[in-house]
Amino acid sequence: VLLALVEASNGATTDPAKAKYTVSAFAIGDWGSTTDRGSCCGGTFNNFDLHAQEVVGMLMDKQAAISKPKAVLGHGDSFYWTGIDSLEGRDARFQTTYESKYSGANIKNVDWVNVMGNHDYGGANYVCNVGDHLVRCNSTQEMLQGLQNKFSYQSTYKSPNNNRWHLNDRFYVHRIEDRASGVSIDIFNVDMNDADIAGSHGVCCQCYGYAPSNDNGGCGGIARGDKYCCGGDTAMYDTCMAKFCEWAEDSR
Repeated sequence: VLLALVEASNGATTDPAKAKYTVSAFAIGDWGSTTDRGSCCGGTFNNFDLHAQEVVGMLMDKQAAISKPKAVLGHGDSFYWTGIDSLEGRDARFQTTYESKYSGANIKNVDWVNVMGNHDYGGANYVCNVGDHLVRCNSTQEMLQGLQNKFSYQSTYKSPNNNRWHLNDRFYVHRIEDRASGVSIDIFNVDMNDADIAGSHGVCCQCYGYAPSNDNGGCGGIARGDKYCCGGDTAMYDTCMAKFCEWAEDSR
């Protein structure tokens, strides 16, 4: 089979780099900036990333004039560091770090097809809230409601630009097509936060909420049962992890 593929490739008569495609899409992940223009790299690189989102948005708009994308595929982590923290603050947050950043004429009405990232579920901070303040969950049931709220705050959002924001479910299929050519592509969107590396484990431990700011250096290596992992509440942690596995199984 490999030989056949090699032989077929040697006989190619077209250059893929010059081909014109009837259906195109953009893809972007870990794109959600904070509201305070913090820099990950200011110590050594002169804060070059302070305006990164604006630059990327501008480039996307310029390329969209050429490529005419049918969708932007959002791979998650759309709102750093802790997702949307409240329904009351939801629309303002979308406006600040989404609507105003991708507002060029060629891109602002294109569908964004999204999934949740670990930071959208809270990252590694408290998942419960009072208003815009993140607070310790008083019970396992409150924790489960907090996770659901994180999802609902995004899934129920209605964009003023052609209702372009889509987060239909934790698993869903979105089709893009070019009717003139008859070409269509089904996009399978899957919530993969059951991965316990930089996924559900960090979200469920909520270490950056439980640990004081002067003692959170160990959050990267936190383990089930530690005092800063759900405050040592293993039942809450296990229920949280099981919920992510349940959601993942729905998509498989």
